[in-house]
Amino acid sequence: MKFARNIFPTQPLEILLRTLNDLGFPFMDSQRAETQTVRNVDLERFMGTWFVQSHTPLLIDDHSSNQTETYALNASGAIDVTYHFQRFGREFTLEPEGKVINKKTNAHWSMRFFKIFPGDYLIVRLADDYSYTAVSVPSKKLLWIMSREKSMDPKIYQDLCTNLKKDGYAVDSMRLVPQS
Repeated sequence: MKFARNIFPTQPLEILLRTLNDLGFPFMDSQRAETQTVRNVDLERFMGTWFVQSHTPLLIDDHSSNQTETYALNASGAIDVTYHFQRFGREFTLEPEGKVINKKTNAHWSMRFFKIFPGDYLIVRLADDYSYTAVSVPSKKLLWIMSREKSMDPKIYQDLCTNLKKDGYAVDSMRLVPQS
């Protein structure tokens, strides 16, 4: 007698592969990515903690809350990233490493997960005062909206979503992230 395979991921490798699939690996070419980014990012101002207001959920962070991303330039010029969130009462921290790909704009990064899996990280919107940002990937299927504060002005958030949707980003697949 054959038993049906469990459809829920139980192995770390399966979870990793599903997450990479969600991220769209392999990503598109860098030239296409550059047409989507903001014109300039002051890395010093961008560093620090950002509160994730909404995101396209991935297998690893679906149903999560209190998401933050903290960026710090290290001595080698790479960007140390701490991605922290809570899910089902447990704390999780991931520490991918970022690397600026386009040094002219500083808006296209490579984000390396688990030291081996790189992915494009595009800063596609950024407030003049660095109070909020939107980050995506070349396919526009994944999106994160973040702000410097735990909450974001609802009108600014809605205007940002409308603008992103108009430009083809998958806003409808995002979920709000509770911050407490």
